[in-house]
Amino acid sequence: MAKLDTYESVTNAIIARLESGVKPWAPRWITGGAGGGMVMPRRHNGECYRGINVLLLWATAEDRGYRAPTWMTFKQALELGGAVRKGEKGTMIVFFKKLKITEQNEAGEDQDKQIPMLRTYFVFNVEQIDGLPAKYYPAEVELVGGKDRDEAAEAALRSCGANILERGDKAFYVPSQDYVNMPSFDRFHTASGYLATLAHELVHWTGAKHRLDRDQKGAFGSKDYAAEELVAEIGAAFIGARLGFVGEHIDNHASYLASWLKALKNDKRAIFRAATMAQAAADMVLANADLAAPVATAEPVQDVAQPAQLAMAL
Repeated sequence: MAKLDTYESVTNAIIARLESGVKPWAPRWITGGAGGGMVMPRRHNGECYRGINVLLLWATAEDRGYRAPTWMTFKQALELGGAVRKGEKGTMIVFFKKLKITEQNEAGEDQDKQIPMLRTYFVFNVEQIDGLPAKYYPAEVELVGGKDRDEAAEAALRSCGANILERGDKAFYVPSQDYVNMPSFDRFHTASGYLATLAHELVHWTGAKHRLDRDQKGAFGSKDYAAEELVAEIGAAFIGARLGFVGEHIDNHASYLASWLKALKNDKRAIFRAATMAQAAADMVLANADLAAPVATAEPVQDVAQPAQLAMAL
């Protein structure tokens, strides 16, 4: 698939979901066990997917009802003793491959340059695969629900070192004074609502000039404001999935949806940039958190891009 075709394919899929009123970063389905919510999709070795691939895999999981968070290629399934069931369709995800080219500089000298090229391959959810070791299949996982305060998740969020003030009844970040304002915990109906709101505002906090330096000057309702809100929503969803709480902060402002749709239709790379910025923000918020590292579920199997013909089990 050509580079531009890949951008267009992914963007069109995101647009279709937004036009139907569904946000790919806010799945409606319940997964992960009794606690509900969403978890980060991961590779066969336990490593979490990142950026735009998280949105693509969440979307497929919701559409097809998958509860398991683990995905792998056709070849990896075979190497682990499994077999993709006949007729199962794979999910396209992307990666960047560096292409080395040689150009002449202003002095007429040859100079090597690396250009990132977007490439695709297909993965299958373990619920599409028979014969894998039992540890790959869904297990009940407790996620945050109810009103009980989750001190561990809150500590993980606060470990970023942001100046967080609790006062009033509104949540917001003030760039000029570099602080996050939060209503008190008691003002929220659920613990996850408090955590999701705090995560959203902390993503805004990462955008300060001396941190990730995103454009935060847009007035409410402007294109730039909507772009920053998109990063904050996706970033908060990534954080929530990592810490195990449901993203209840998210709402469906029609003006935001319209702005996002317009941006995506005008720029095939917009959602890729937003997901990349959101991932960087989530990484910064959780950089100092005491989180358990993903545990490999098997010996590493080479994660090689698979040809398009393996997108469906024959």
